[in-house]
Amino acid sequence: MISPTSRFSAYMAVTALVISVALLLDPGALPVATTLLALEVAMSFHLWLSMGAVERLGVEVSIDASTDREPVTIRIRLVNRGFYPILLAEYSLGYEPILRLEKGSKAGILMAPSRGAAELVFVFGARVGIHKVGPLTLAVRDFLGLFKSQPIVVWRGSSFRVIPSTEAAVLKRLHLYTRSSGLVRSRRPGEGIEFYDVRDYRSGDELRRVVWRIYASRQKLAVWEAERESYQAIVYIVNSSRDMWTGAPKATPIEHSARVIASIARYAASRGYLQAAVIVNECGVWVSGAPAYGRQGLARVLETLASVGICMAGERVDWSKTLANMIPSLPRERIFIFIFTKTTPNTEQLLDLATKLSTLGHRVYIVAPLTATYDISHRLPQKLTEVYRAKQLEVATEELKGVELLRKAGMKVIAVSPQLVAQRIVQAIELSS
Repeated sequence: MISPTSRFSAYMAVTALVISVALLLDPGALPVATTLLALEVAMSFHLWLSMGAVERLGVEVSIDASTDREPVTIRIRLVNRGFYPILLAEYSLGYEPILRLEKGSKAGILMAPSRGAAELVFVFGARVGIHKVGPLTLAVRDFLGLFKSQPIVVWRGSSFRVIPSTEAAVLKRLHLYTRSSGLVRSRRPGEGIEFYDVRDYRSGDELRRVVWRIYASRQKLAVWEAERESYQAIVYIVNSSRDMWTGAPKATPIEHSARVIASIARYAASRGYLQAAVIVNECGVWVSGAPAYGRQGLARVLETLASVGICMAGERVDWSKTLANMIPSLPRERIFIFIFTKTTPNTEQLLDLATKLSTLGHRVYIVAPLTATYDISHRLPQKLTEVYRAKQLEVATEELKGVELLRKAGMKVIAVSPQLVAQRIVQAIELSS
């Protein structure tokens, strides 16, 4: 649909004036009036042809997203398949408010020659979870600015996932801490799938375990032995409500929790633990499935963490629904359950969930992010930094009140600085194994 702009009214007023002069005073002005009318018709006809070209555009989209360490690059190539060029089109890209556009422009002007293409590149700061970008709309204008088309959706948008990165420094500290403190479980041979050692062949050993390269070099039969698997399971419950997304980009409680869990999950996978993850927010509950070993368990946890998102629909998290969705996938044996969440405002519901899980024989820990200790971007002005710190301290005060209530009720709560969260969790796991 084509709509006249504010400039069209002024243009028509000038045209009418010239026609009046030509008819009443000077017939020599008639060619000028005719030219003005012809330009109006030509601009309208040009706009209709351009709109037809826009509606037949081919759209090729590539999204490069991996971890939250690398930016997300979105390339949109608009291919003009017709013979009429798109000479003046205004584009506008929609995206979630929590995303930050680092390179490229949300709105601008593009041109696509006949049988040619135009490419738009947008670079966003990567944030953990699933996010949506789009739609992309085009509105065509004529050269004189007399008409403008209604925005035409050329790309409805797409979602992409960002996996939380493993913090190498945290992982290194975990291994050093557990080895130096004697917390690491001793490895033992037994039934399993992870490699333990090679030993001499004994009667009854399966032939599929024979290491033939050793036989070829030493003329001696040897078999590989598996490490005995630990049946200890870990389940991470992550609150992805709107409160967990508040704060500076990449330093929100949910993003910090995701990176901590990714580091712990990689460590736990190397130790042979079973692992699973659960995401809960105002829109529902997502469970990775039954706890799994090694790389499979790690992959499930990371994939589930990459599904966290902000929900704008519901009012609050339904913790009772979380329990109902978790129960079918939980093993009967005792497991570790770590609930990453703010302790307020749903302290009573959180306490009820933790109590019910504890009565089933599981070890439940509530991990409360202390948001006041997060790093603040150095690019913020000094005044904004001070306001941010004051607000975060106010929030932290409320969080500590919730922590106190939970501890008085007998719950195990981990509320320390971000640098110590992973260490405390691993300590709790290894000491109880």
